[in-house]
Amino acid sequence: MSDNETLATIFEALLEQSKAVRDLKIQSETLKQMMFAHRPAFVPAFDEQMKRTCASPQVRMLDVMIVGLERAVRDLRVE
Repeated sequence: MSDNETLATIFEALLEQSKAVRDLKIQSETLKQMMFAHRPAFVPAFDEQMKRTCASPQVRMLDVMIVGLERAVRDLRVE
């Protein structure tokens, strides 16, 4: 296995983990915000809170890192 293949495999694993962390972060932050909200109907309110959470700086940073890892994996696979 070449160095690029090894790096690509590592980056792919990191990428999948980053995506999972992002999803968990969004869900946990959304639930946390809802616990302190005025207790609206849960199901419709969850979607609205999810949108707000996705727009947060922390989640945006994860999105940027995920895009960077995707690009790195793609570039390594091409070489």
